[in-house]
Amino acid sequence: MSSPAHAIYSSTLSLNLQGYEFQPQYGVQLIFNETAESLLLCAAVCSQNPSCRTFDYDSSSHRCRLFEADLTNGAIIAMTSQTSIVGSVILSASLYASMYNQSCSACRENRYQTCSSTTNMCQCPGNSYWNGSMCPLQLFANATCSQIDACRSDLNLSCIINSFGEFTQCLIGNVSVHDKPLGRSLSILLRLLL
Repeated sequence: MSSPAHAIYSSTLSLNLQGYEFQPQYGVQLIFNETAESLLLCAAVCSQNPSCRTFDYDSSSHRCRLFEADLTNGAIIAMTSQTSIVGSVILSASLYASMYNQSCSACRENRYQTCSSTTNMCQCPGNSYWNGSMCPLQLFANATCSQIDACRSDLNLSCIINSFGEFTQCLIGNVSVHDKPLGRSLSILLRLLL
């Protein structure tokens, strides 16, 4: 899945008060750490990157950091310096529902969904998943999950299924059903039906 390099994206951003920076839960969530001449340019870099959900900018050092993270897997923390500010991309179901699984022409030049080269349909960008209304970020190890594609597959995480056939949590390994308890339940159910 990829977006055209020349696409111009539009997004709505929320800015916090100065004196804060973003702290991701995992290092892999930092996707950009460079300098930018202004807060506006840092915000524009975030807006152009479909993976960016949060950014912070320090006006003293001109440091601009982009994160593939939000408040579900990171935190906004107070700093002693008053020169840092955090911005977040504002997301809502209306940004997703009208184009998900539509022809790629529906999501051209759109940061919220990308064109899948395999299906030629609008899909969630990498490291996010369709939850029925929007594309939240995929989950990390030990997080509670409720569907097969909710976990970070690039980190070899799967949404594990328990013996009752229910999704439970993101763990390293394959999605599996514990054969014995479920097998016995199925055989008892089959005998009752026959």
